[in-house]
Amino acid sequence: MNRREKLLSVLVASVLMLSACGGPQLVDDGQANDGEKVELDQSYSFTVGTSSSGGTVYAVGAGLCNILGDRIEGLTMRAVATGGAVDNIGLMEKDEVQFALNAANTNYMALDGSLSGMGVQDNVRSIVSLYPSVIHFLVSKESGITSFAQLQGTSGSVGAAGSASECYSEDILSYYGYDYRNGNDVEPVFTSTSSAVDLFKDGHIDWGFFPLGVPGANVMDLCMAGKVDILPIEGEDRDNILEQYGYYVPYTIEGGTYQGVDEDIDTIACAVILTCDESVDEEVVYQITKTIWENIEDVKMISDSLKWMTQENAVSGLGAPLHPGAERYYREIGWIE
Repeated sequence: MNRREKLLSVLVASVLMLSACGGPQLVDDGQANDGEKVELDQSYSFTVGTSSSGGTVYAVGAGLCNILGDRIEGLTMRAVATGGAVDNIGLMEKDEVQFALNAANTNYMALDGSLSGMGVQDNVRSIVSLYPSVIHFLVSKESGITSFAQLQGTSGSVGAAGSASECYSEDILSYYGYDYRNGNDVEPVFTSTSSAVDLFKDGHIDWGFFPLGVPGANVMDLCMAGKVDILPIEGEDRDNILEQYGYYVPYTIEGGTYQGVDEDIDTIACAVILTCDESVDEEVVYQITKTIWENIEDVKMISDSLKWMTQENAVSGLGAPLHPGAERYYREIGWIE
């Protein structure tokens, strides 16, 4: 069994293992109804790493902080803009953030010790799967590209250097046999999705990976402008990628979601996970998890992407073991055994 397989086994085992209960107690009986506040016996203040301001990750993070701070007395949570999931791992290591909204693959790689410039970060824990960052593989209509087999010698956006988006791009390109680091197969353009929109419009790139919640505003913009097609990741290729990488989940973009895209598009997604450091007290994480689910309709109003949040998806594609506080809540309501 290789290191990746061992880590996957640990992640599965973490969902099956009983955890001890402890930490500070609530002033009331802890059985809050919808809309009621619970009160911690002391005050806590946390910083939540997100991504660049203006994006879905930042908006969801800020919205969650508002709801949790409003519903849990003694809890203050502040969302901050960061360089994204990989940056969040580094900030968590330095205790500059205690919570983060991270792509599951970044959590996985942090535990695996495979993030560039970092050792094993075994402090990373999951709370809840928030929404899928859906891989939109866009190709310029002018490029004539209709399959992954036609990328040789072309240029495309792979995300900002060191970002979770770049990790997605590397996974998928390597599966199809392309090594963008050798400078021979394809020409990578390291840029944010918002900047990649302009590159598409100006004809400077042939393709790009856009990992976004559905519907993604940047993809809507390009489709309305008639600049791109969305190519599927489907069939045996999708099955193989899902098997090879334990942090992806299948996803189908419904026809009609984007202008000019009438047919369903099969692809893959990587869930964005509310993540925390293992040192955060169990009772605090328990109450955060409980409050999210007891106010789920308000939570879903933060972003359309959060419609993903269901019992079936609560612990889907986490990439890191559950924090004991979250695990205790899910056991209590019977969502895990």
